[in-house]
Amino acid sequence: MDQKDDVKSEHIYYSAADSMKIILNDNLEFWMTRLPEALKNIPIIYLAIPGSHNTMTYTIERRNEVGPDMPPFIRVLGRVCSIFSKPIIYNWSVTQKNTVMEQLDSGIRYLDLRVAAKKTGNIFFLHGLYGSEITKPLEDVAQWLNYHTNEVVFLDFQHFYTFSEADHRSLVAKINQLFGGKLCPTYSSFQHMSLRWLASEKYQIFVIYRNIYAMNHANFWPSALWPTPWPDTVRVNQLVDFLNKKLAMRSPNIAFVSQCLLTPNISYVIKHLCGTLQSNLAPLCQKQILSWINEKKPGSKGLNIVISDFISDKNDLFPKVVIQANVKLLKH
Repeated sequence: MDQKDDVKSEHIYYSAADSMKIILNDNLEFWMTRLPEALKNIPIIYLAIPGSHNTMTYTIERRNEVGPDMPPFIRVLGRVCSIFSKPIIYNWSVTQKNTVMEQLDSGIRYLDLRVAAKKTGNIFFLHGLYGSEITKPLEDVAQWLNYHTNEVVFLDFQHFYTFSEADHRSLVAKINQLFGGKLCPTYSSFQHMSLRWLASEKYQIFVIYRNIYAMNHANFWPSALWPTPWPDTVRVNQLVDFLNKKLAMRSPNIAFVSQCLLTPNISYVIKHLCGTLQSNLAPLCQKQILSWINEKKPGSKGLNIVISDFISDKNDLFPKVVIQANVKLLKH
């Protein structure tokens, strides 16, 4: 190998020993900006990217109205027995404690959003209980991107409750107003969509809009290109089996979201009325999930977007582990 080849290998190829010494998560706020050049040139659907489940639940308050995402009998309890029922709903609905800007600073790049429209025409985040009106948190994301020009964020509008066509028009207009030229338009293939290409085009936002209304807008990605299978279990062994099965079935041509979380059902909550999601299920889940992530690698049939609850626990350990998984790509 001549000197020119040595220089090329220094920038693109890494031995297994060298790659294991590289720390990709030493600056979570700018982790995409600081990735090795080799990783900036592969499709983003082959990178391991940390996300937060129900990102905006930090805006929920105990006194807030029960949301339309809850069963009718729970909504009735919220009205007639709010002193007893709302604290319980709150304890099992909040999945994040940090603000969206704190989450972004902690390395989170995928935001899971649930929204509901009220008769006033305003749109709110929710999960069990209503959270804040959407404008300020979305403005925070836009402001954050202005100061992090080589970072990319994924906004996934997962569920829409009590939405009319006028509400969709209003939300789409707000997204376009806030993010404008930063929105990455839809393409039939992800293969050219590397971090380097996105930076060259000045695209910083992917909006996944899981509603047929997205078909009318070139900058809004349809659900089919971003599958996000839901485990829907309170058992860790079932969760791991589910994650393994779904990841093995992953298409190499589109994005993929692994939901690394446990979901309380009514029966579980009744048995743990004095508990919370953070104290009962999150610790049970986290140890197994971190081990599962460590066993996997990114790539065409590997990890892509990985989401969890309470992403800041243990000094941001979850996003650190997900980001560091990308070092395995340097071995190849």
